[in-house]
Amino acid sequence: MTTPLGQELRRLRLERKLKLEDVAKGTGITVQYLSMIENGVRKSISFEIMTNISRYFRVPLDYFTTFLDEVEPQEREMSDNEIMLWQAINEKIRDDFFYKNGNTIKQLFPKLFK
Repeated sequence: MTTPLGQELRRLRLERKLKLEDVAKGTGITVQYLSMIENGVRKSISFEIMTNISRYFRVPLDYFTTFLDEVEPQEREMSDNEIMLWQAINEKIRDDFFYKNGNTIKQLFPKLFK
């Protein structure tokens, strides 16, 4: 039986008309691992893998916390501290991008645009 997180990842993939192979290639995760997540064999995902998936689908990391909260804490690979850190980073990024006038990506990450 799948998990809320697995269902959402499958929905995102199908909405974009992508194959598991496409997502695997774009995230650096194996097709088998992605399939296990979507099918609920893997109940949770590490922070690093969630970051890769978030980046690939262009979805904020904190979007996925809704689905992680529905997983029992003992079934998560991410600790409560990692989730809190994840949320704090996303709040900071959201504040910098959406609420501070004049901040651009180039200003926030100048080393990326040299």
